[in-house]
Amino acid sequence: MLNLSSSGGNSNFLRFSPQANAWTNSEGGEVEIKKVVFDIDNVVTGWLLLGGGRSIKQKDASLGRKGAQPTPEHKRGFEVTFYNKEIGTASWSSNGVGPNMGLEQLYTACAAEREANAGKLPVVEYKGSKMEKIGKGTTRIPQFAIVNWIDRPAGMDAPVEAEEYVAPAPAAAPWPSAAQAAAAKPAARAVAPAEDEMF
Repeated sequence: MLNLSSSGGNSNFLRFSPQANAWTNSEGGEVEIKKVVFDIDNVVTGWLLLGGGRSIKQKDASLGRKGAQPTPEHKRGFEVTFYNKEIGTASWSSNGVGPNMGLEQLYTACAAEREANAGKLPVVEYKGSKMEKIGKGTTRIPQFAIVNWIDRPAGMDAPVEAEEYVAPAPAAAPWPSAAQAAAAKPAARAVAPAEDEMF
């Protein structure tokens, strides 16, 4: 469907490494991907040349419509956007066989449910990776499951460079007397955010 087989801008990015079976972010740190909103409306396919700090893309004229290969080093690949409040809006791109296969499976599954969820975006959960033999080698294919469809979160379109406003800390209160401390009620325990607050 996406024509990602090689045969025949976002500063916040994610990478999936089949060799390490891990996700990393733009700072090089390993991250855990849980549930994310998948921006199926803005998937980009094309020819990618990754490595050495470079990410040279030649986008397809339309999704999956393969143009001429610029150089033998360029491989079929993609760029998509994931979002949740923990990672923010992040770009995932790759030209690797395993990630290409994983994205192809994810897109196909979401496309099958898209008409019934018009105007919404899928929430998908990363379920680990599956090892598969490809030719003479092996790769890992990231696996995703669709868990929900939601309206596009407002935070998804916030500029990546924007920083949240943090109010200045209030002036420190004086220490309470022993009598005041004894009379004080125990503080309420913090409540963990609900899952739907991830978006």
